[in-house]
Amino acid sequence: MVRSLSALILSLVLAAGCSSPQIKLYPDERYRSLPQETVQKDIADCEAKAKEFVKSHKGQMVAKRTGGGAIFGAVIGVIFGAFTGDYGRAVSQGAAVGAASGLAGGAVEANSPDGMHRRFVEYCLMDKGYRPMGWK
Repeated sequence: MVRSLSALILSLVLAAGCSSPQIKLYPDERYRSLPQETVQKDIADCEAKAKEFVKSHKGQMVAKRTGGGAIFGAVIGVIFGAFTGDYGRAVSQGAAVGAASGLAGGAVEANSPDGMHRRFVEYCLMDKGYRPMGWK
């Protein structure tokens, strides 16, 4: 059961890793007057500048979420073990499931641009005359 749940969570992590939020711009007169190649080049330029400016620690974020999930799962395992009488098995299974879900959450979070990165891209595009609406 734990292996199949871990495999499911891992497949969700891999699927989430393939997508990342894209900035959406308001289609005002300036936006509509420019070729899409220019718009995409400006977005890519701002993304590159943001990556240089914002030093993210994605590996640390994933590790922190994985460890937190394992601890939470172990605590739930202790509670479950109180009902079943098999503390060792309940704690180990709880920790495994908690770590897998923490890994999944950390990977999804690490894949999405953090707040500072998003704001940097938005400000950069505003400086170029665009009107960012959000991320999707």
